Amino acid sequence: VVPRARIVGGDQTKFAQWPWMISLRQFKRNTFLHKCGAALLNEYWAISAAHCVHNVSPNDIMLRLGEYDLKSEREQLPHVERRIQIVATHPRFDASTFEYDLALLRFYEASHSRTTCCPSACRTPTTPTFSSHALDGPLPSVMQKVSVPIITNKECESMYRKAGFIEDIPNIFICAGLAKGGKDSCEGDSGGPLVLKDPNTGQWSLIGIISWGIGCALPNQPGVYTRITHFAEWIRQIIVF
Repeated sequence: VVPRARIVGGDQTKFAQWPWMISLRQFKRNTFLHKCGAALLNEYWAISAAHCVHNVSPNDIMLRLGEYDLKSEREQLPHVERRIQIVATHPRFDASTFEYDLALLRFYEASHSRTTCCPSACRTPTTPTFSSHALDGPLPSVMQKVSVPIITNKECESMYRKAGFIEDIPNIFICAGLAKGGKDSCEGDSGGPLVLKDPNTGQWSLIGIISWGIGCALPNQPGVYTRITHFAEWIRQIIVF
């Protein structure tokens, strides 16, 4: 089991298409380097995977909002950087199984963004990430996206058995992927959002956070995400601060 999120079989996004997408960066080699994805919940809080911030000091984390091209400092609109005051990792997070793989991060100062990714009790969702469309190819610097169908947890377990793996996937996870493979998230941008668009309102809702998988875009090996609806009450209790 490995953290996931390098897009396979995806497409390049448009500038500002996913305004709630965040680059989570960790201080290494005298600078802040991109490590994971995250999503903006409100002006003070972002959400990501717990394994992205496990045993990392808040002082060593910086979130970059409005990022589109990781290699460019001259985009249509400038990005905004926020340092972290609080890292709230779910108290039941298990680094060996990736269960309860969720973390909330509070900024020192407001982001002033009016566009957030709202959790929903939620068709085909979309995963935007800073990642690649070729499994073994170089990582492009521009944000990518991929659309994958949601499958039930029983279907997910059955698919993994067909691939030769015995996996227990409890309801705290949500699975998405194709039986034939070819499209998936993978290594490089764990913690990024799985979002679903309401066909009536056009609003995008957060339904999952990229967590883990076995291989990338392989047949019968779907992506596994932390299921946001299972943690809605915990999220509400934390972000009131």
